[in-house]
Amino acid sequence: MLSIFDEAGKPEILYDQASPESIEGEFATLMRGVYSKMDTLKRSPDDFRTWAEEDGYVTVYEALLDFAPPEIKARVGMLQQLGAFKFRSAAGPDEKKKLISAVFEEQQEGEDPNILLATRARRLAQIWAPECDSLLDFIVARPAQTGRVLSDRLSPTTPEPFRLIGHPFKNVRSSTLQPIADARVVAFERDGEIHIVPAVRKSCDQWDSAAAAVGGVEQVSLIETLLLHELVELVMHEQQPDLPPICCHLVASTFERYLKADLLTMAVEDFFLSWPQVSEDEEAERMEEQLQIEMREAEAMFAEEEAPDDLDDDIGDLPMDPATPRKKKKKKKAKKKKVGAKERVIRKKKG
Repeated sequence: MLSIFDEAGKPEILYDQASPESIEGEFATLMRGVYSKMDTLKRSPDDFRTWAEEDGYVTVYEALLDFAPPEIKARVGMLQQLGAFKFRSAAGPDEKKKLISAVFEEQQEGEDPNILLATRARRLAQIWAPECDSLLDFIVARPAQTGRVLSDRLSPTTPEPFRLIGHPFKNVRSSTLQPIADARVVAFERDGEIHIVPAVRKSCDQWDSAAAAVGGVEQVSLIETLLLHELVELVMHEQQPDLPPICCHLVASTFERYLKADLLTMAVEDFFLSWPQVSEDEEAERMEEQLQIEMREAEAMFAEEEAPDDLDDDIGDLPMDPATPRKKKKKKKAKKKKVGAKERVIRKKKG
């Protein structure tokens, strides 16, 4: 699916960290603004939002349920790649298994559904923790350090600059782009570059008005949240190149939800309700096809039928155009009937 980004349309460089002032445009402005906001998070995290470690575990747990496979074994595997379990030394295999199962236990009868996530996240915190001083550890418990890591990565003085590549897909057929819509991909990180479909910004801007209802960080917009999501994945790949992409995505989603809960997910879903749009070529083809259909229907409606044999007799009494001379019908001469001699005798007697 990502090959479509390489093959369809002409990409545009929206931002180049190596020379941040050399490119102008809305996304270049956005990236410079994100750098400033992450520097603010580093210095004044309380100005962004109230955040406790328990909130961090709830957010990690929720992201784990959403993105990890449903099997407990697979979820445990991801947790082991992102941190470590911490059982008491005397705990045996059965006890460890029981504690892990309790983390993913379904809602029990009489259990309050409003505190279900918090209860399960608390159980997770008792037996597992993110790797110390990792980006996930910072997101969960020390957001200020997250701001430091990301602002350092956004700094123009970084030794490994990245670029933001836009894919407007001008005049690309909607059928070509449909696999992207099916996969719900609006942005991704690859080889030190962040790729994005710029058209998604309109949907993000429209959903920003709903941010106050769900909470989160007011200072950061949804399109900035999307850019930061991809930046977190970039940093994760640089710090742990062997980490599976799904684990990097989980960490990035945790920070995304620290910023805007699940509002970005809804904005992206809304975007794909009307994207991809029909290209100019497709629109022209559809108009031509419709025109051909209408022409065929018109021809069928006004097609001349074969004239009947007695048409001349039928139209003889119809009014004619006075400018058009009317054809005179030839009178047929009546044939005289021959009368025989015997018949003449009978007629004479009658007379």
